[in-house]
Amino acid sequence: MYRFLTWAKILDCKRCYLLLWGIGGRNGEDLVSGGADLDVGWSFPSGTDVTRSRVGTPLELNGKDSTHGVKLMKRITFKVTCSLLFGLPEGKEKDALFADFIVAIKGAWSIPLDLPGTVFGKAMQARRRVTKLLSNLISKSRRKMEEGKVSSQEDMISTFIALRDENGELIPDVQIIDNCVTLMIASHNTTSIVLCMLLRLLARDAEVRSKVLEEQKKALKAREENGGKLGWSEIQMMKYTWRVVQEIMRMTPPVFGNFKRTSRDISFAGFHIPKGWQVFWATSPTHMDENIFSEPEKFDPSRFENPSGSIPPYTYIPFGAGYRICPGAEFARIEVLLIIHHLITNYEWSEMIPNEPIVREPTPYPAMGLPLKLHPNKIHV
Repeated sequence: MYRFLTWAKILDCKRCYLLLWGIGGRNGEDLVSGGADLDVGWSFPSGTDVTRSRVGTPLELNGKDSTHGVKLMKRITFKVTCSLLFGLPEGKEKDALFADFIVAIKGAWSIPLDLPGTVFGKAMQARRRVTKLLSNLISKSRRKMEEGKVSSQEDMISTFIALRDENGELIPDVQIIDNCVTLMIASHNTTSIVLCMLLRLLARDAEVRSKVLEEQKKALKAREENGGKLGWSEIQMMKYTWRVVQEIMRMTPPVFGNFKRTSRDISFAGFHIPKGWQVFWATSPTHMDENIFSEPEKFDPSRFENPSGSIPPYTYIPFGAGYRICPGAEFARIEVLLIIHHLITNYEWSEMIPNEPIVREPTPYPAMGLPLKLHPNKIHV
């Protein structure tokens, strides 16, 4: 109950549209400068730069011989999210937003006691600062749209501003802010978990790393032939890399489950569940079921070579399933592949704490923050 109340207060969600479905967009070919429909209902803005400086590899690691993987992935994924979804440039504003966001996230799993000095109290203060910053971004974006300087598909904020509800009314700023916070959490936290697990795996498994690197070399060559731009066609070349990520999410789901409310009386496994009851669904029971995935304890990306033919519906659910499947699933795929492409073509890394355990607080992370030894190794093709 505490957890539910905490999320409700910090997110301050009155109505959560998450209207990523059906919002304009076109099937562009270039993820860097031409805009591209990622099947999440919107387009990257024209001129979006998703090259090394945008992803953050040299900015975050330049001159360093070691780093903490967890902190690095959280910062990079946050920067990518803010750049691509909200058009927020590098600078003090983005750094302040990141700091407040981390404080707010910590408070989401604390006792909801809104007093000065408490974790929750600090989180609520951070949430108010986040609200103020996003409110300013909304005002700036609305002013630019009125002046004709940006389109309604420049980024997610401008898209929300242009939307109408079922009654033809504009969406209130407070709901736009709620959705922006939800997007930040959904696209940052789970993605950083997956990337941490991927860094950890590539540091441990030389065979998997070699295969991923070879695939990324081919994408790098295609990218250089495309003027240095990483486009949709290059992303589509990263099939093995994504299968590795899929297997990581099967064995260590970034989200362990969620609550749903029954819309009618149902029966399941001999139990009667009345309409209106909260039901918790979990990922691991099917992910680790040997009747669905043979040798479930074995890491085997090949099981996803033809998932539609071998994996029954509603059994592989890192993003949920059905009509309420995570609308940011495709964005998460793009974000993971972009970041790992720039990392593995510029660095090698090794674990500084062998056999570092995984802890869940409540999401899974390496217990010591995944300290890594870095070895610059820029790939030339």
